[in-house]
Amino acid sequence: MITKNEIDRYLDSIPSVSKTIKSTLLYLDKSDMIKAANVAKEDRAFIEYMSKIVNKPIFGFRNDIKNINQIFGILGLARTRGLVYSYYLHLILPKEWEVFRFSNKKFQDLQVNLIIEWEKILSALGIKNSDLEQSITLIPASLIVCEMLFRDIKDTISILRKRNHISYDEILYRMSGYSLLDIVGQIAKKWGFDDAIFLFIKEAFSNSCVREESLYLRLLLSYEMSKPYIINSGLNDFFDFKLDFTEDEIIKFKKIIDMEK
Repeated sequence: MITKNEIDRYLDSIPSVSKTIKSTLLYLDKSDMIKAANVAKEDRAFIEYMSKIVNKPIFGFRNDIKNINQIFGILGLARTRGLVYSYYLHLILPKEWEVFRFSNKKFQDLQVNLIIEWEKILSALGIKNSDLEQSITLIPASLIVCEMLFRDIKDTISILRKRNHISYDEILYRMSGYSLLDIVGQIAKKWGFDDAIFLFIKEAFSNSCVREESLYLRLLLSYEMSKPYIINSGLNDFFDFKLDFTEDEIIKFKKIIDMEK
C-alpha cells in the first residue's frame, strides 16, 4: 500500500518556488526580459539547465548558447516561463528510472515538446494567460511523483500488471486512493497555481470538454502519449483518453502543432 502520509511526504519534498525564480517570473509577467535575465543570473544551476534545454536539436541552433540574456531572448516570454517551471522538475528527477522504461533525456524531450506545442495551441486560440501557459508543466511533474511512489512496491506492481493487466492509474488509486489527476492537483497547490488551473486540467481529463482550450490540451496529451517511446515506457497507461474527437478538431490540432512560430 501507498499511504497518504507517504504521498504527502514526497510532495512536501518538492522544492517550493525560490525567491530568485519568483522574481524572475514576476519580471517575465511584466514582459521585462532584461530584468528577468539579470535576476536569473543569481541561480547558476538554473542557467546551466536552461542552456542544456535551449541547445537541444528541437530548437535547431547551430552554436551553443550559454548567455542567459540570449537564451531568454531566443525563447520568448511564453517558452521561458514554461521552462522556469520545468526547471523545478529537473530538481526532483530520479537519477535512474526504475519502474517505467524511461530516462531523463526522454523526459526532458517530453517536457520541451509539451511546452512548445502548448504554446502554439494557446497562440492559435488567441489566449494569453501565464498560469495557463505554465500549467502544462504539472503533467510531467505528476509522472515523476508516480515513478518515485511506485519504487518501493515495484515488484508488487509488476505482478499485478502481469497477472491482472491492471493499468498504472488503477494501481495508483487502489494502493493510495489517489489518481494521477489528484497528484496534479496537489502539485498545483504546492506551486501556488490558482484553483481555476486545476479545474481546467480536470476538464481536459474528462470525457466532455466545454472549453476549447481543455479540448486541445486533451488532444495534445493524447498525441504525445501515443508516441512509441511513451507507450514503450508504460507512462501512457495513466491516460485513458478515448478517441472521441471530431475529424475537424483533429485536422485543426494537426495544423496548429505544425505551425511555425
